[in-house]
Amino acid sequence: MFHSLETLRMAQALATHAGARQGAIAQNVANADTPGYRARDVAPFNTFYRSLRADAPPGTRPMPRPDIRPDADPATRSPDGNTVSLEHEMMRAAAARQQHDLALGVYSMARDLLRASAGR
Repeated sequence: MFHSLETLRMAQALATHAGARQGAIAQNVANADTPGYRARDVAPFNTFYRSLRADAPPGTRPMPRPDIRPDADPATRSPDGNTVSLEHEMMRAAAARQQHDLALGVYSMARDLLRASAGR
């Protein structure tokens, strides 16, 4: 049973990553008409997950927030230098929501397994 705790840590990292990505998307949408604003995003989940300290004992490693950085490959560029595409941001928001739902699904299944093992 306890060998699957790494799955819960991964779900926590996925939820943290999805939350940070939603924050970056919200900033992008809020600045969609700001001249010169460059769209921002977080590193892909696999890059973020690999960056976590694997050598720390379980329960002692804090979950850092992923870095929000300028988008390396913007979907569009307007004449005033703004690189936010609202359509692209809505697609990113849907993907981030799916990530978060997946993490919640893993938590829910783990909770159900713990309840079943406790006899409730």
